[in-house]
Amino acid sequence: MARSPVVVPSFTNFETCWRRGTVQLREPGAREMRAEHDIELAGVGVPVQAAAASSTARLSAKVVITPGRLRTWGWLSALSLVDQGLTSGASFGVNLLLARWMAPEVYGAFAVAFAGFLFVSGFHNVLLLEPMSVMGPSRYSGNLPAYFRAQIAVHVVLVGALSGALLLGGFILWRIVPGSPLVGAVTGGGLALPFLLLAWLARRMCYVIQRPALAIQGSAFYLGLVAAGLFVLAHFAWLNSFTAFVLMGGGGLASAGLLLWGLGVVERETYIELGLSWRGALRENWTYGRWLVGSAVLFSISSQTQMYLAAGLLGLGAAGILRAMQLPSLVMMQVTTAAGLLVLPAFSYDFGKGLIERLRHKALLVSAGLVSATLVFAAFLALFARWVEHLLFGGKYASYVWLMPVLALLPVCTGLSMGYTMALRASRRPHFDLIANAVAAPVGVVSAILFLHWWGLAGAAASIVLSSLAASVVILLSYRRFLSGVETSGRLGL
Repeated sequence: MARSPVVVPSFTNFETCWRRGTVQLREPGAREMRAEHDIELAGVGVPVQAAAASSTARLSAKVVITPGRLRTWGWLSALSLVDQGLTSGASFGVNLLLARWMAPEVYGAFAVAFAGFLFVSGFHNVLLLEPMSVMGPSRYSGNLPAYFRAQIAVHVVLVGALSGALLLGGFILWRIVPGSPLVGAVTGGGLALPFLLLAWLARRMCYVIQRPALAIQGSAFYLGLVAAGLFVLAHFAWLNSFTAFVLMGGGGLASAGLLLWGLGVVERETYIELGLSWRGALRENWTYGRWLVGSAVLFSISSQTQMYLAAGLLGLGAAGILRAMQLPSLVMMQVTTAAGLLVLPAFSYDFGKGLIERLRHKALLVSAGLVSATLVFAAFLALFARWVEHLLFGGKYASYVWLMPVLALLPVCTGLSMGYTMALRASRRPHFDLIANAVAAPVGVVSAILFLHWWGLAGAAASIVLSSLAASVVILLSYRRFLSGVETSGRLGL
């Protein structure tokens, strides 16, 4: 059977409707399709609703990719990558300078605290960002500003508790080991958490309405503030793990304010009230994200256990070395994440309209493209790892440069399953994430214990890659099962 061509969603200018709170999603007509090549990047909107007639829906599932559609999607993808690069660049810059200028033990404390920060932020992702990306385009397309405002209230409640937990952890560490560099790192992370996550929330709102150009403005502002702050801190010899976290939190607050103002979310008069309280939004988020809560915990276990065990068994210095050698691959991981964020709203739209065949081809295209890109990246590091290490760290970690190409296999595994992961989430089957991480977590823990004992830091790197590969394999098998169920039943499988 011939495969249906992949379809890229069409977008239309929406600024007027957005300000009025009446943004609607519909399938473009012939006139809009002809005008796609004239879309201005600053005004791209959201995918539009499918026509009511079933014959139109069937035809839309087989629309051939046109040069105009490719240009539109290519520009959106490029903007998404630029945005992710700016945000990741700030985090990368902080890690790079700390790794260059600090002793490995001190930087290891920062790495361990940052792993804890990522663990806590995972709850924010699955209980707010992921549900908003799926439910926003499919249920609240007519009044997204009001919906975003409800999600900000959820953010305040949720992150307040998470930040308090981190600050409590810092206090406990101070009472037990007051001289440990972990005290300042954990405390700084707790202070920065609400503001960094608010910036992430505002950026995700830009992706929900398919406006990565606006997200770029906030990310560039954040990068500029953090870069300037790093030079000031370094000049006065104030740069440490605590001040680095506080600087990142301040940059996140400023960036979030800029984005929320640009979205018009803070201007109550610009939209119609939604009638959805923060409690109602939280209940809806929990209904979607409850499967992902356990998945977030298990993911952190599978991906961060190696850092904690390296610090505990080999010392904080070993954790710092592992983190430093992982920095290049983490940049590529951010690229794959950006691609997933870009396609998730469009995937959700396709599933909501029953366009399963179109969703299937999009998922294949995304995964194939990401695997190709990450393999090229891994090959580059395999050939030029020593040069990259010297460029980044000035030879400080030259004896561990061989870890870079090993860790570069991590984004390859992630890219392999990214398209299928987004398709499963868009089809409101997030429990497959839980299943994948339920397999990856014990693989990560057991392999970390054994491999660290056998091979030291090389074992930690191998364990990270192995646990990611296990999760990707489970995602692929789950996706095949989902498609098989849809084909067998002849319906969406709801």
